[in-house]
Amino acid sequence: MEHRTEAACLLETGAMYRERVGLTRSDDPSGLVFAGFKHGAFSLYFGDEPIYHFDREGRWQRAFLDGRHFLKGLDGEVHAIDRPREGANMILRRRKLTAKEVRELDERVRQVAVELRREIESGRCLRREPPDGSARPLGNDELLEFLARIGRWDSGTWSLQASRFRTLYDLPFLPPECQNAVVVQATIEPGSDRSFGVARSEGQVWTRNPEGFERHVREVAEIWGQRLLQARLVYLADRGVLRRPAVQVNQFLETVGRAFPIGVGSKPGQARLDGVHLFLDDFQGLSIDPEEWRGFIGRGAIRVSLGVESGAPVVRSLYQKAWSEDELRATVAAAKAAGLGISVLALVGAGGVRYAEDHVVSTAELLTSLNLNRGDFVFLLDEKELGEHRADESALEPLRGAAWSDQQSRLKKALEPLRARGIKVLPYTMEKQWM
Repeated sequence: MEHRTEAACLLETGAMYRERVGLTRSDDPSGLVFAGFKHGAFSLYFGDEPIYHFDREGRWQRAFLDGRHFLKGLDGEVHAIDRPREGANMILRRRKLTAKEVRELDERVRQVAVELRREIESGRCLRREPPDGSARPLGNDELLEFLARIGRWDSGTWSLQASRFRTLYDLPFLPPECQNAVVVQATIEPGSDRSFGVARSEGQVWTRNPEGFERHVREVAEIWGQRLLQARLVYLADRGVLRRPAVQVNQFLETVGRAFPIGVGSKPGQARLDGVHLFLDDFQGLSIDPEEWRGFIGRGAIRVSLGVESGAPVVRSLYQKAWSEDELRATVAAAKAAGLGISVLALVGAGGVRYAEDHVVSTAELLTSLNLNRGDFVFLLDEKELGEHRADESALEPLRGAAWSDQQSRLKKALEPLRARGIKVLPYTMEKQWM
């Protein structure tokens, strides 16, 4: 059977690409190039490889080159992803590219668009239309305009983008469901890029004033641009937001709602976001009643992630958390009474070898006692991925290898009563996190 390339398959049956065209060079009619627009994105396939994906601003996001995947974030960083096989398993290896490698790859991607545009303009490319009725043929003018847009993303433009991005954030922790969310940061804890899963910094949480937050949100919307078409959530960071008075949380949510199209109808080609995701990992002295949670929901909140390092108080104390089980239960009960979705984040390996048994038993007991129901989630994260331990934890022998895997399996088994209630229990690795 004749091999049909990815490009050929997409031209004929790529239903996601409602506008598409095939291109062949006059001197190589067998070498098909696919170009197409789908919701929020544009793709180029050169046979089976290389493959490039762009947002509607012309910024490349993903590429498959030389048998390797590359991911580029809005911050300008690029990670190379390999999926080698080890025995019966496929594993994931991620490496951050150096600045020099990033510049070279950016230019390589840019030149692909520049060269393809030049060939189309010179008449060296022949068009192959999609099958009748399956899609709208992508016209040359529209294609040339977008290729020119890609070509404008040279090293200077990317450098400016990265610089703007760095001014926006203090590296907030992203809950598992917020990998691809639009991140806006209302509160910042100086000196700690993450506080869930690591001991807290000594500094006070800093809160943006209304004018500063509105300016921040506007700048985030500008830097996202048409990539908003790909987004489904806004993550209102960080851990300190829900520790603020309810009136202030409502102001944050209202500001977000003015800047982004949340929960509103949209026409084809327009952005629509499902809602706002929140995060909380300190329940001590917290008092948010169901009516206040309903106020947050009325302003776009749809889910809160709760960082629960462990059900064992002695293990939580390693992370400087002093909340009680009853305080966590009360927080969950009030949020569920208001109708909010909940995701619980627990750690595998918290407390090391010394507290391993207490951690598993107490965490399972606490999580199964929470008022969770169908549509809620429990994520099991690897504590080693969350940062370096403080001095008071350095004496603990960490779980490694088979011992760590065994604890993950034991936690999953101990949480089976949650699965019976329709709650998904999902292992999660930060390797998958991409801002």
